[in-house]
Amino acid sequence: MTGQGRSDPETCGALTLAHLSDPHLPLPAPVPWRAVLNKRVLSLLSWHRKRRHHHRPEILASLIADLKTHHPDMIAVTGDLTNLGLAQEYRAARLWLESLGEPGRVMVIPGNHEALIAGAWEAGAPEWRPYWQGDDASQGASLPDAFPALRRRGGLALISLSSAIATAPALASGAVGAGQLARLAPMLRAARDAGLCRVLMIHHPPLDGTVSPRKALRDGAALRAVLQAEGVELVLHGHSHRSHHQTLETRDGPVPIIGVPSASSRHPEAAAYHLYHIHPIAGGWEIDVAARRLGPAGEMEPGLRTRLTLPRAHADCAPL
Repeated sequence: MTGQGRSDPETCGALTLAHLSDPHLPLPAPVPWRAVLNKRVLSLLSWHRKRRHHHRPEILASLIADLKTHHPDMIAVTGDLTNLGLAQEYRAARLWLESLGEPGRVMVIPGNHEALIAGAWEAGAPEWRPYWQGDDASQGASLPDAFPALRRRGGLALISLSSAIATAPALASGAVGAGQLARLAPMLRAARDAGLCRVLMIHHPPLDGTVSPRKALRDGAALRAVLQAEGVELVLHGHSHRSHHQTLETRDGPVPIIGVPSASSRHPEAAAYHLYHIHPIAGGWEIDVAARRLGPAGEMEPGLRTRLTLPRAHADCAPL
C-alpha cells in the first residue's frame, strides 16, 4: 500500500468505475507468415472464418463513444485486446488505449489471446506498461512480479491479476500462479486495514462452471481460497463474452462476481459495458450497477440495473 494509511474522510466521495472486456481489435494486415507457424495459425483461421464478422470495429466505436458520455473516473479493461498476440497488435492496442483515456484513468490486464504462444505477453507487455502498472511503478520492473498491481483512487483499491498463460492448441485456460497468490493475500489485507473498497479485476472467471473446462481458470480454487480468507468487495472478469452475476462467500460477507460481454460483438451476447457507481454508506458501500448494451438498431441502450449493498466492518470511506 506504499505507506498510505486510512482514507481521509475529506477526500472521500462517490466514484464511477467503468468495466469493459474482450474488444478483440481488428487484426492488422499483413500478418507475417513466420509468426503463425504455431498455435496462432488456428486463431488466424478462426479470425478469417468467423471472428472478424463477430468483432466489429463500428460496434466497439459506438460503445466507447457512449462510455465517454458518462465520464467514468476509472476504466477497467479485462483483457483480450488482441487476437494472435502479435507485435503489431500490441502497438495498435496501445493507440486504442491512448484514445480511451490517460494511463492514470485506464487500467488493463492481459487475456489469453495476449499470451497465445509462449513469450507473446512478455514481448508485448512493455507497449502497455503505463496502462497495466500500479501506483508503485517499480513493481513492474520485473514482469513476472508485475501482478497483482494496485491503484488507489480515494477510497478505492483497484487490484489487477494476470491469468494469461500460453496453452496448447484448442485450450484457452488461464492460471494466476502461486507467486501472484502469495502477493495478493497481503495486498488485500493491507487494503482492508486501510478501510478501502477492494475491486479485483481478472480475465478468467474465478468460479467453476462459468465456462467450459478447456477455457477455465486452472487454479480457481486457490484464488477463491485467498479471496475467502482475506475478503474483497467486488470481482470483475471477462473471457466468456457473456454477462455473469454470481456470488462468492468470504470472511467479510458475500462478494459479487460480475462478468461482461465482449465490447465489440453481437455474439453470443450483444456488446456491453458496465458502470459501477460506488457510494459510501454507514458501515460499508453501496454500488449501483448499470449495464449499457448494444440495441437492435445499433445504438447503445440501458441494460440491467441493480444495487449492491456491501456491509463491511472495515469500511472507512468510499472512493473519490
